Amino acid sequence: MALRYLIPGLILTLFSCLTAGAQTKYAVKVTNLGNKTGKLYIGWYGNAGTFMKRDKTVFAKVVPVSGKSEVLVEFDRIPAGKYAISVFLDENGNGELDTNLVGIPREKYGFSNNVLPAMRAATYEEAVFEVKDAPGNLSIKLK
Repeated sequence: MALRYLIPGLILTLFSCLTAGAQTKYAVKVTNLGNKTGKLYIGWYGNAGTFMKRDKTVFAKVVPVSGKSEVLVEFDRIPAGKYAISVFLDENGNGELDTNLVGIPREKYGFSNNVLPAMRAATYEEAVFEVKDAPGNLSIKLK
């Protein structure tokens, strides 16, 4: 009698595993923290329309840092696909990337592919990278 209830569950589990996209671990190493203290905001974005909109991240983490020059942040269950990452170090704890009057950041920031245009933020197309079906990693150097 218990087998009758177990078989449909096994079939559903097998079907879910076969139809779900492959997922993998991805490690993001953030360097050039400058031994500062604060919180590192890391956001993954899945398309140009949502890039750098904090409420539109596909994956996000906030990591406290204190006196470190670099950190390694691991993300689990990342589906294969194309993404762009934006990172900033919130040194004063207000949850935002502070800028001066003309919009130049006062706090450290960076993007995947280490794209750092001189007079503007990186675009999704410049920062996009591909996650495959195997574990991977990337490094982002803050400016």
